[in-house]
Amino acid sequence: MYSIIGILLIGINGFGRFGLHLLKYWLDRNNQSHFNILYINDDHLDINKVYDLIINDKYVNFNKYKIQVSDDYLMILEPNGTKHEILFTNCKQSSIPWIGKPDIFFECSGKCTEAKNCSVYLKKNTKTVMISATSWDAEKTLVYGYNHDEYSSDLKLISYGSCTVNAYMPFANWIDKSYGIVDSDVNVIHNIQKYRLQDNNTLNRKFCTLEESAKLLMDSINDNNFLVNYTVIPYTGVSMIDFRFRVKKLVDLDTFINDLDEAINHGELKDLYGLEYKDIGPEVHNCTDYSTVFIKEGIKSLGNNFYLQGYFDNENSVNRFYDLANFISSKS
Repeated sequence: MYSIIGILLIGINGFGRFGLHLLKYWLDRNNQSHFNILYINDDHLDINKVYDLIINDKYVNFNKYKIQVSDDYLMILEPNGTKHEILFTNCKQSSIPWIGKPDIFFECSGKCTEAKNCSVYLKKNTKTVMISATSWDAEKTLVYGYNHDEYSSDLKLISYGSCTVNAYMPFANWIDKSYGIVDSDVNVIHNIQKYRLQDNNTLNRKFCTLEESAKLLMDSINDNNFLVNYTVIPYTGVSMIDFRFRVKKLVDLDTFINDLDEAINHGELKDLYGLEYKDIGPEVHNCTDYSTVFIKEGIKSLGNNFYLQGYFDNENSVNRFYDLANFISSKS
């Protein structure tokens, strides 16, 4: 194992869908990252199953990399000759052998969302734990593009929010600053993991952490002006998310769309959101870099309400987890 000056060492617990996407997203950007992934643990998958997942996944494509298993290591070779050696362990959380070695620990299993269960990672070299889910007792929730600059080195247990929190918060903040939010609601049509399809072959209304998180994170959102309708469907592809905002400042639809286009292409929403003219279906947005891709022809207004149709690859909300981790690594 080795360290480069100014580059922090990372360990990941959990190699489900989130971990798979995160590894690929980091590999594609590692030459500009402030961190290196050197350790991965999963309590369910052994290294051979992980290799099969990486090689054969339908959505996350590692084809440009040469990947091999050597003893307990994933050996990854980039086209430019750069090599990565990642130690893989298949242990319960309490017996991960490399606890205390990474500078930052990514808790990505989805099983340890309570911060108190993540404090076990804060040993020796490990000064920060980032939880890839909503954690109600984390010291702080940091959403990249919204409040990530509130990070300070005394924060040890950090939640990045969730896929819907990252899809909503920076955009809602822009709406509020630009026009003032009176009230808002969100409709989410959310996919489901493939392995769960056989037991979930119907629609299922569920609670979404966004409904409570937004109220905690944003002063203008409260119990009286915000709703989330969240429906899980038997489908494994890219999800849909539609927003409605009633605003204080009345502007016409063309002005709103022009303002949005400017913010996405040149302003504070740049690199966070996408804007496509036509709706050609969800699958073209698989592994998108954006938290939400809005469809321009689907943006409507009625009175002082604006309605926006969007797609988001909830599995690839690692895009904002990566951005947050890279920002924290640059400040540590």
